[in-house]
Amino acid sequence: MRFAMNWFNKKRKVSIEDQLIQLHRTGITLKINTPIENILERERREYERNPYIFLLMSMGSEYQAVENSLVHPSDDVWYLDRECIEDHGDYSRIVERIAGIVGNELDITNIYDVLNIEKNEAFISLVANGKVYKFIFHVEDDWLDMSIFMHMSKLLKERGSNKRFYHSIIDQHVLIVFLSKEQWVDLNKLLNIFIPCYLGEGGEEEQK
Repeated sequence: MRFAMNWFNKKRKVSIEDQLIQLHRTGITLKINTPIENILERERREYERNPYIFLLMSMGSEYQAVENSLVHPSDDVWYLDRECIEDHGDYSRIVERIAGIVGNELDITNIYDVLNIEKNEAFISLVANGKVYKFIFHVEDDWLDMSIFMHMSKLLKERGSNKRFYHSIIDQHVLIVFLSKEQWVDLNKLLNIFIPCYLGEGGEEEQK
């Protein structure tokens, strides 16, 4: 992992239940009727010795529920493998998941993508809040262009939402959270690894 593991050694052990309470206060929750034991991928003591980071990874990962279906235990956090863009439809799948996360904060429809790695071409078109948008992505083998979360945060700003996407790169994965600025500040008091996906808000990019 890119963050320093010795950071965790300075932290006291925190029970999973207490971690859930603290995360709930920052706006990150499990979906109703999601048993915590169903999403744990490690021994409990690992979660307690490394508070928040491992639990967020598990809360952001799909788990196998009834009838062998894979479900997301939370719509506030997403733990995503960035090497996930291999064919037509992959960016659409990403945006469909984003649409599920943002819920009523954005109305996203008419999602269509094109991916041609040989021609170095990748883009997605969609309708958000009644407007048509097209976003062009950088092609680098099967790596996801993280600018997709910047674009979504900009759309949220245009809509008047107070929520944005924040992220932390963890090796080839990325941990995404969907929070208000105040919630993000509170989360970073627990685990100071998240940065905004849209850095231009209020800065030089915003003035252009």
